[in-house]
Amino acid sequence: MQEQESRYHIERTLRQAGLQKTAQRLAVLDILTRAGAPLTAGDVYHRLPEEQKVNRVTVYRILSSYTQSGIIREFASKRGIHYYERVEAGTHLHPHFICRRCGAMICMSAASELWWKMADTPDFEIESICINGLCHLCKIKEK
Repeated sequence: MQEQESRYHIERTLRQAGLQKTAQRLAVLDILTRAGAPLTAGDVYHRLPEEQKVNRVTVYRILSSYTQSGIIREFASKRGIHYYERVEAGTHLHPHFICRRCGAMICMSAASELWWKMADTPDFEIESICINGLCHLCKIKEK
């Protein structure tokens, strides 16, 4: 039952964005919706089921159309790696921690009210908040 609700929600999202419903678009959006953290285009490509496999260029085109439609958010790390995450209605912008060694991306809760104040101010248009450093595992390895 939950699978059907998810599928309906994804199809409705595409319809509202004016995008044609294809098996590949549905699969990419499903992957981004289920992801617990932002993904790279390569991550999305590798998670595609065999029956929806397309080339990497098509994945990039789908991600680009989703970004332009406001369905997903795209941001780059200091290393120049582009990440994509689903934008759900009613959710707010939140910071991300990116490990400078292994590249792990972790979504952080917006603990500081400063994020909210800046995001709600018409003087600012914040697209991403990235905090760079070493993750727990890399910090242990460094010792």
